[in-house]
Amino acid sequence: MKPQLFKFSIKKQNQIINVILIILFFSLSINVNAQEDTIKNILERFAIDYKNDPMFTSNQSFGIEVDKEMWKIDAIPATDKSPSQISITKGTPSAPTFYYVTNLRTLKQLDKGELNPLTAGVKAFSTDYAPLDIEAMEGFQPSQEFVGNVLAFTFHFFTKGTPEIVPFGQHHTRGTHGAQASIFYYDTGLRTGYGYLHPGQHANEHPLSKTNPFSSMIILIKGKVTARLNDIDYVIEAGNAFFIPPGMTHEILNPYDEAAEFILLMFGEGA
Repeated sequence: MKPQLFKFSIKKQNQIINVILIILFFSLSINVNAQEDTIKNILERFAIDYKNDPMFTSNQSFGIEVDKEMWKIDAIPATDKSPSQISITKGTPSAPTFYYVTNLRTLKQLDKGELNPLTAGVKAFSTDYAPLDIEAMEGFQPSQEFVGNVLAFTFHFFTKGTPEIVPFGQHHTRGTHGAQASIFYYDTGLRTGYGYLHPGQHANEHPLSKTNPFSSMIILIKGKVTARLNDIDYVIEAGNAFFIPPGMTHEILNPYDEAAEFILLMFGEGA
């Protein structure tokens, strides 16, 4: 007995194909629109929170590029006569300015407070990758004041809540300068962060990482490290801090069996 075969006319086949294509088209459109809505909703949550930030004291116009898609943000702080205003629209800023480069995954992590924005942007060298980077539009000439203030602005815009809480610990770090680090806060003349060294890690081994033009203080809170200062090794244990003056070469090694954790303070002109 021969099996029964379903036979469709060419016209019927074309109708089915057209229906499938229509379904695929609308599914794709829904996914694209959902992603756009998600991005805008997240950006709006940052904006709503930043409106009430006491550090929101000056106008800001900038862009945020999320997965190659640009959004422009215009922020005007409150005055005696009017409340603060922040607008978010899809498109490129009308005047040359700075913009952030990120992706939806990182944006969601920032939104949930799983990742500090300054940690997302940390990198040892300008050519390194960072999931939240800062770029300049053609024609934008950042002033020295801008360079000093943009990281503090980044922290306040992307860190929600009162107080602005920064989680830290091994699972909140990214690799930089041969160690794991999460950033607390940056401002003109001040950089603060948390460092984690796995057994065997060697921070600042690269020749370009060994010196700073400003002072540093490392406060060891767990384990012990070998601090190589001007090529002389010193063993530093938890419960101690040590000072590194400007220009001194410094490497931090962990040749021990236990992980080491420390707080890093960098301060002074150039920090």
